[in-house]
Amino acid sequence: MIARPHKANPGRDNMNRLCIYMTYNKENRIYEYIGSALKSLKRCCTKVYVVCNHINPPSGVESVVPFTDHIFYRENKGYDSGAYKDIFCNFLSRDELETYDEIVLANDSFFGFFYPLEDAFALMDESACDFWGMTGQGAGEYTNPLHSFDAHIHSYFLVFKRKVIENPVFLGFWEQMEYASSFREAIVNFELEINRRLKQEGFTGKSFIDVYGILPKRNENPYYSMPYELVKDCKVPVMKKKCVLVRNVGFASMLKTIQYLKQENLYPVHWMLSCLENQFYVPGIGNGPCNSLEIFCNSHPEIYIYGAGVCGKNLAVYFAYRGWDYRGFIVTDNKKKEEHVLSIEEAEISAQTGIVISVIDAGVAEEIKKHISGRCDREQLFFMSDCDAVKLPC
Repeated sequence: MIARPHKANPGRDNMNRLCIYMTYNKENRIYEYIGSALKSLKRCCTKVYVVCNHINPPSGVESVVPFTDHIFYRENKGYDSGAYKDIFCNFLSRDELETYDEIVLANDSFFGFFYPLEDAFALMDESACDFWGMTGQGAGEYTNPLHSFDAHIHSYFLVFKRKVIENPVFLGFWEQMEYASSFREAIVNFELEINRRLKQEGFTGKSFIDVYGILPKRNENPYYSMPYELVKDCKVPVMKKKCVLVRNVGFASMLKTIQYLKQENLYPVHWMLSCLENQFYVPGIGNGPCNSLEIFCNSHPEIYIYGAGVCGKNLAVYFAYRGWDYRGFIVTDNKKKEEHVLSIEEAEISAQTGIVISVIDAGVAEEIKKHISGRCDREQLFFMSDCDAVKLPC
């Protein structure tokens, strides 16, 4: 059971806050959920600066104008941390920087806010910390290449209090940080490094879930593995967009989150559902973006799922959510003799059969294709590795 802290009373905090919000997508578009997030942020912040990592104004930008004080357009260089760096180093003067009681950094990678953001600020204002975020994770390591990391606060929503802002190490961090050239580099150079530098300076960082006593296991990312518990029990007011990806370990928890938000009328879940369904778009199958998997399944009277790993099991959960039938799982070698799992030799495959290859790695998917090519035609195969959204890094 998660112990609930007492509910903070937000009142009028009179904080002079600056929010810097970064947005980018390959469609060069401002989606509706962004305007909703900015509206909440504007209620809590004196100024809201939006940085579009687009040289030209994206479509829909007029919808966020009422909630912003300035919109910047820049080359998509250095991910979100590059956008923040440009604001701190090329736009904000040190004098203006130090007039703020708090600075909020946020990007467009989450849905929300489900609960009043004022409550979150009030609760964390009472918490003994110098900087905070919505979620964090324990120590662990990345692979390929190996990189170990310490416990840290996630950077998609970060709040820095005055003690941090006034310290030279804060501005110095942005001046010294290099623009990231990859998603991994952005995490290492920004998220991990700013946590390390501030803690080294003696500052205390906390996450919203720390207040509720959530202790992630090694290498566990709570916003992926348990979004339902975070949103329902801890009142975390956001959910990461990547939670909807079928390769996410907490995919079933994500579906429960959407159902809960809809039931309690806490958020326009159609924005989430659109993201959920469109992740299955494969160019050439339907007029995209759309759910190409649905088109494929409707074209084949019987379906197998090839692969019984995380993605395959999540596809089974998704099929149940959509009310779709499938005959079972196919694997290359059924050594474990699991129920509803067949080897390719055991599966009954006809011209009416469709097989969803639930493998994200394109190279592995190609090997599977070669292995089963004698049993069916290419038109009978749907490759999850061909879905653009599924291939996004986590």
